[in-house]
Amino acid sequence: MPKTSLVTRPPGRARLKQRRIVVVVVPPVEELDLVGPIQVFSAANRLAGRTVYEVEIVTNRGDLRVEGEGGLLSFAAQGRFEDVGGKFDSMLLVCGLATRTARDPALFAWMRKIAPVVRRMGSVCVGSFLLAEAGLLDGKRATTHWKFGREMASRYPRVKVEFNPIWVKDGNIYTSAGISAGIDLALGWVEEDCGGKISHEIAREFVLFLRRPGGQTQLSASLSAQASEMKAIRELQVWIAENLPNNLSVHRLAERTAMSVRNFERVFTRELGKTPSHYVLQMRAEAARRQLEETDQGLKQIAAACGFRSTDSMRRAFLRSVGTTPYKYRRRAER
Repeated sequence: MPKTSLVTRPPGRARLKQRRIVVVVVPPVEELDLVGPIQVFSAANRLAGRTVYEVEIVTNRGDLRVEGEGGLLSFAAQGRFEDVGGKFDSMLLVCGLATRTARDPALFAWMRKIAPVVRRMGSVCVGSFLLAEAGLLDGKRATTHWKFGREMASRYPRVKVEFNPIWVKDGNIYTSAGISAGIDLALGWVEEDCGGKISHEIAREFVLFLRRPGGQTQLSASLSAQASEMKAIRELQVWIAENLPNNLSVHRLAERTAMSVRNFERVFTRELGKTPSHYVLQMRAEAARRQLEETDQGLKQIAAACGFRSTDSMRRAFLRSVGTTPYKYRRRAER
């Protein structure tokens, strides 16, 4: 692990409250769903210079061995959920694709019992199915992996399933999308508890391309840039990323690919599921977000560097893509 660049402690760091997190696993689990969030909490402890998070892994099985769905890794739980004693701050639920349909009345009753008193309850990926089965998501907004969103909506019509967000908070219950989104959710918890500086430092250490807030869509423009099977479109997307401040009109892009405007718009939309104009706006908003995180430049300079005509046009695109304004995003990142 690289050395931290967080040398000094900003005011209030020493006053960080110690928090106990109980991670409930229903095996077999997707390995990264479990390991990812735990690594985030471990990194937060190291960067804070003290134990902020005390993480306890428990299972609903009699056998404390937790198998991974990949079959190559297994983990040892520290006990069963029924044996958890004392107060704890947060509960995070992790299961696997096969166990999203598990029926465990004792576990569900336990979760319903702690829901009113625990500060946060969360799930990673399809763990939201178990929260829904327990009745904890009735009338609430929730998300899950995009491949299983329609299944969840069909199974649990009382849940307000949102198909796009990385993670969703409704009351004290958090649900997250697939696999790497569990890392995003854990970073969100760290930001709530420790501030933006530590969460951003963890994201940098994890070499995350973007640290995504809950409102970020699951399939970002950066990911969709790898989705096209056409070489001409893939090469154009790389060129767009390298030329965001320049003229990226539909006519210019069509000319770049040696297509007519009409044919280019049809092909691009077919390949990526969004229009060229929408794609360019998303890429510019993501670039602006990185600038807000990594530089001290003013909003006017960032807007110009990312190809926006004005700070107002950047604000509108940023709000649609990230779910907040550039000003509020920077304020949060600086905490």
